Amino acid sequence: MGSSHWHEHWNARRSPFIEECRQARATLLADLKDPYGAQERVLNDIIALCADSLRWKERGYDAVTADPTTFRDVVPVMRYSDFTADIDRETRTKGGVLSCSPVLRWLKTSGTTDVPKRIPYTLHWLLTYRIPAMQAMWGTYMEHHPEILAHPHATLDTQTVYDNVDDFLYGVQYQAISNRHPRINSRDWNPPWSAAPWFGTEAPSSHAGRMYHRIRHLVGKKLHFISAINPSTLISLRDLIAAHGAELVRDLAEGTLEGRPYTDPDPEAARHLQGVLDRGEFALTDVWPSLRLYSCWLSSSAGLYQSRLDAVLPGVAGMPFMSCGTEGVTTVPVDDSLDSQPLAVNQAFFEFVPAEVELGALLDAGQRVDTLLFDEVVEGRDYHLIMTQANGLHRLWSGDIYRVDRITDGTPWVHFVHRNDIYHSFTGEKITEAQVTQAIEQALADLGLPVGLYMCGPQWAEPPHYVVVGETTEPGPELDRALSETVDRALGTINIEYASKRSSGRLGPLSFATVPHGAIAAYAESRRQQGNATQYKYKPFQKDTDFAADLLGVTAATGAHR
Repeated sequence: MGSSHWHEHWNARRSPFIEECRQARATLLADLKDPYGAQERVLNDIIALCADSLRWKERGYDAVTADPTTFRDVVPVMRYSDFTADIDRETRTKGGVLSCSPVLRWLKTSGTTDVPKRIPYTLHWLLTYRIPAMQAMWGTYMEHHPEILAHPHATLDTQTVYDNVDDFLYGVQYQAISNRHPRINSRDWNPPWSAAPWFGTEAPSSHAGRMYHRIRHLVGKKLHFISAINPSTLISLRDLIAAHGAELVRDLAEGTLEGRPYTDPDPEAARHLQGVLDRGEFALTDVWPSLRLYSCWLSSSAGLYQSRLDAVLPGVAGMPFMSCGTEGVTTVPVDDSLDSQPLAVNQAFFEFVPAEVELGALLDAGQRVDTLLFDEVVEGRDYHLIMTQANGLHRLWSGDIYRVDRITDGTPWVHFVHRNDIYHSFTGEKITEAQVTQAIEQALADLGLPVGLYMCGPQWAEPPHYVVVGETTEPGPELDRALSETVDRALGTINIEYASKRSSGRLGPLSFATVPHGAIAAYAESRRQQGNATQYKYKPFQKDTDFAADLLGVTAATGAHR
């Protein structure tokens, strides 16, 4: 697609896009000041949408149509597995089973579980909920940084892609939610850069190939904003420039793309990039001095990337990406707060269960689950999240744990803490990702060291113990011993069951091995899943300790202390 064509599209879409995002943000802000009205509206909308569906009629759920207050009494809390039989039916009917809106495509989860889920992407859900959430988030970005739409090259959007789809369920596309191709209609997601050559289907579908195309098109331009979902994407952007610098310089100088004729030569951009590469160590701000903003997930384990982000994007402001999964949106950013954002009360009907409740055991026993509504949660407490969405997945236990940080105008401000089912336990100690992170942060703070990425796994032995590999500035055997002791001790303070098992000899001491900064990031990056790179998640908790052998072997090969 020629440069003039996509520039014309950008210019035509800029003003309408700004207004769409401004209106969606204004609607969200109004709803946050009236969360009671927003939640009532959402629930009534979902009931009206689902009342005539086969699932609701067959189970008697349509009784709540006349009295929405009975919704929680009539409809039980459910897991995803409780919907699979009706999802099977829906794949064949394309609508009418879970809700009365047509299924436009099936969304494939990013792989938290071994088998990807199938989430129905319905027309009503798309237009009424998902697209307005995206628009509201971008409205916040533009409110704080209007320069991100200053010109066609101002923004690099890596959070969404336009990829051709080759997976189908009974003729309906089955794809990641980050893939917005093809557009459904004129109200679908359509940013000004949607026709840009680095964004569309002409770019490679592989992560590395697409990233190369993005860089090639934007090096030498006045880039202001890089938007991502995962912080690892921002790190990999810098690493790819370092790894393929010579090719990029050649392509810029010769006007080629991967060696093939493409544009006019840009010798000035080539000289600038070569100068950056000649420094050895460089930041993305050296490549693009105009950078002013980045966005990505920054809560829970993603926050462990912060020191690396500060190094790669020094002096660049950060803003959060919405807290969401394929199943639905939980928060939408309304300001530049990185640690907490308001519950998206106009996106779903939300319920909560205190995190200490064994929710899985209650569901296994077929017992009633008592839930709290948004106005019943308490600041400082952690909760299981239960969502009712307009795609037909009602009272779904998401498996996510959220912490309520504060309450403003009646709306809880929350942040994601960890997955409910992500913990390690040899003898009932059930150590969570959040607990290990806290212990490592405490230990490193005591030693005056910055926090980096880590991986933790169970080592079966006599007695069993936990193995942690973590990034630090000066790895070595002495630091390994110090961190092994301090993290083990801190974890015992945080988790009394861990302390009990350690003192009784049922658990052996934790083993901590240090590696240089960037080692775990590179290791995790190398394991991105083909075709799902945008949604890839770094996981601190591993099911075994294979990562340790791989990481320490890599360290040895590079001449580090092992």
